[in-house]
Amino acid sequence: MQFNITVIGQALIATLDGDLDLHTCPQFKDALTKALDTNSNVKNLVFDVQNLTFIDSSGLGVILGRYRAVQARGGKLFFVKASPHMQRVLKLAGMHRISEFVDSTTEVLNRA
Repeated sequence: MQFNITVIGQALIATLDGDLDLHTCPQFKDALTKALDTNSNVKNLVFDVQNLTFIDSSGLGVILGRYRAVQARGGKLFFVKASPHMQRVLKLAGMHRISEFVDSTTEVLNRA
């Protein structure tokens, strides 16, 4: 899996490409944690999942753990450009209860 993490204002934007699974999670988790630790102003987690092809329970766990960190800061969780299949997987995991599905990162950034 490849990923890119950027911080814009109060949003941490993670763009994912490939599979987020047991083998790829440790590096992704470390990068997210480091970005959150060094950017205390981040409130919102934005995951661009347009090119995410697979996610397993370990990937969901990484996202949920970082969500708890920003939730403590009063933040929210967003999934950008989720395919119908990815939306179904995320909804089956209950992520729709704690997140929003949006069409663009700009949509999230304009809310701030």
